Amino acid sequence: MLTKKEIEQLIDKKNSSLKIVKPTVTPKSSAAWNSFSHIYVNNIKQEYVICNQCEELLIYKPSSGTNSLSKHISSCQKVKTTASHNQTTINQFYASSKNEPAIPDRVKQEINVACVEFTALDSRSFKTIHGIGFKNLAQKIFDAGKYLPISKDINVEKLLPHPTTVRMIFFNLL
Repeated sequence: MLTKKEIEQLIDKKNSSLKIVKPTVTPKSSAAWNSFSHIYVNNIKQEYVICNQCEELLIYKPSSGTNSLSKHISSCQKVKTTASHNQTTINQFYASSKNEPAIPDRVKQEINVACVEFTALDSRSFKTIHGIGFKNLAQKIFDAGKYLPISKDINVEKLLPHPTTVRMIFFNLL
């Protein structure tokens, strides 16, 4: 069985060994199964299911029942939004007209947490992440991913220069 993080990585990479399968719903099945799909990796059923609305992974064991799935449905923001609004909002309309790819909520959440950790661990102002220099650095690191092999895990420390190198380049630019 894979961990949640390993499954999330397979989903993000659209790995062909991963299959998301909607369960067969019978009259005896819980209504919760209409909102979830099973996760299979190399045709082995994992102990996780995925919410069809928000794509959150939840641990699921048949012995535990579907109570946690039902609780997720009642708190899932995407389900609430979809159920309560049939009309497209202006934000949704303009967002769909952009050519930018949608960023999964899970990725945004991980970046949010990393920004909080960055500001706390390095004693930086919260405004630091909104600065031009930080955005430029983040974009360059992100763009570097285009040139690196996807199948390899890259240690970001190998991408970042030593502080003395930064100092030397800074003074050479003056």
